[in-house]
Amino acid sequence: MFPLKRTDLLLNQKRSYLTGLIEVANDQYVIYDDMNDELLLLDEINNSHIEILQSTGWKTGVWIGLGKIKTNSGTYSVNDGDTVRVRKKLPVALDEMLKELQDETFVRLIKQINSLGFSPYDCIYSYNQLLFFENRVHKKGVSFYQLDNEECILGIQHHFERGVHSSDRLEMTTSLGERRLVCSKF
Repeated sequence: MFPLKRTDLLLNQKRSYLTGLIEVANDQYVIYDDMNDELLLLDEINNSHIEILQSTGWKTGVWIGLGKIKTNSGTYSVNDGDTVRVRKKLPVALDEMLKELQDETFVRLIKQINSLGFSPYDCIYSYNQLLFFENRVHKKGVSFYQLDNEECILGIQHHFERGVHSSDRLEMTTSLGERRLVCSKF
């Protein structure tokens, strides 16, 4: 699988975008998502991908500041009440774990997370033990991730081994008692 296909799979996940209305106050532009009660100051995402909803659909561009989005067809000025969306970023620890997985394991993990009603973008806590073994040949340990979809919590334990024998065992349990397991050896 090419990295682009992994990226496509992640970007098509539920809740992979922060979507909300532009609010302008004191020359500051924020996105307010009333569904999740989140605020994002647009100046914090300078030169980042942003989309604005127009009558023809979502128009892709880059936030360049001062209320402007640069698109392929020119520069667009945002107004109070415009609907926009910004791609969310995965926590570094989770993102690195996903990159480390074999393609088949990656797809199986994402499908299992989805089957439980979650998205990787629901991650509220991530600890990747593998990041602390940078200079070791043999790496063995457990990493922990917590996801919250506002209906329940999902705990993921990633038991890993790297070296002569490499393996991944991903144990998932929801707060409602549902369980899944993804294993691979390579």
